[in-house]
Amino acid sequence: MSHGHPDSVDIEQDATGSEASSSAAGESQGDAPDEQKVSWLELFFDLIFVVAFDQLAKRLGTSPTAENIGVFLLMFTAVWWAWAGNTTFAGRYGNDGRAYRWGTVTQLVSMAMIALSLRGDVLDIGALFAVAFAFNRAVLVVMYLAVLRQSPDAVHFVRPTAVGFGLAAVLWLASALFTQSPAILLGFWAAALATDILTPILIRSRSLEALPHQAHLPERVGLLQIIALGAIVTEVVDGGRQQDLSLTFLAPALFAILTSVALWRLYFDQPRMLPILSAHHESRVGVLLVWLYGHLPFTLGVIMLGVGLGHGISQVGEEDAANRQLVAWPLAAVFLTLAAQRFNAARLTPHPPFDRSLVTLLVGVVVSAALAFTELGTEPLHAVVFGITGLAALIVATDPGTRRLGVIEEKRGGEGAPL
Repeated sequence: MSHGHPDSVDIEQDATGSEASSSAAGESQGDAPDEQKVSWLELFFDLIFVVAFDQLAKRLGTSPTAENIGVFLLMFTAVWWAWAGNTTFAGRYGNDGRAYRWGTVTQLVSMAMIALSLRGDVLDIGALFAVAFAFNRAVLVVMYLAVLRQSPDAVHFVRPTAVGFGLAAVLWLASALFTQSPAILLGFWAAALATDILTPILIRSRSLEALPHQAHLPERVGLLQIIALGAIVTEVVDGGRQQDLSLTFLAPALFAILTSVALWRLYFDQPRMLPILSAHHESRVGVLLVWLYGHLPFTLGVIMLGVGLGHGISQVGEEDAANRQLVAWPLAAVFLTLAAQRFNAARLTPHPPFDRSLVTLLVGVVVSAALAFTELGTEPLHAVVFGITGLAALIVATDPGTRRLGVIEEKRGGEGAPL
């Protein structure tokens, strides 16, 4: 173990000390090193999102009204984007530089403050959330500007990135002045998020100068999905705190946990490096952005599904139509994003995009959405949800197309050849 990196999370390391030299090269050239592994600091940073997701889930579960869902979506998108900003910076410029280490520690503190403000009425917590998030964005801007000290040639990409993220930080800070006017406050939040999210899209041609590390970024993204899937188990446990350990409770709880396992298998059976390899070798930055941005609805859907499953367990035996909506639509969104991700990756290869797995995922979208119009109680609903996800995971795992895409991904990644 060296430079604050865990031995167990290792992309690759040359035993002769190439890690140190590549890190130094990354700092001096403003680019990610050839070999990059997840550091302890990155793992610590990601674990803050365990708390953030839990707070967001409790916010939604406390009052799943249309208004609260809207606020939840804005807050969730902001939290996810804070994670994405730090993660893509590390993927672009490495995780060993002073700018990244000090910036991440500072962002970690700001994320803890953001997590504190994720529950409660907007009138009470709006100012804290806005100021903490503005600070988080400002730190990221400073991190990008620090790159110019080591690599002035990076200005073509860094300057518009810093301007876009800086403008978003100003909008977040300005929104704190309107905490007594929720409509204006939320309008500022939406504008700030739109500015943040559109910045990488508008300057995507310049992103070719700072593409994320092709192995490091998928690993960080995968770690966040594990955290989100773990939130389902957390919600199941929270939902069963007041329930007797009877079969009536244990059966739907078991189905919910098995559902998280099936979703884990569905996610990690998808080719996750092909879009990044395509950006590196064919300059298809749009494909990379589709892959990265597609994880927002997936993570969102998993967290909302966890809330729905947990609520159902807390209300076993009671009829709750609203709870069915919190299960059906998020599950449909999860299947839809998985299908989009598979299509986005498969179309980069000779493999036909519309294979057995893609059809299965699209059928999962339709069947999941249909659950919203049923009258199933908790026990049968959770059983059906596991049946859908479990069967889909089995089909995708045994699909020859899945193995074929995995072989293509491994071969192209190892050879560095065009797709």
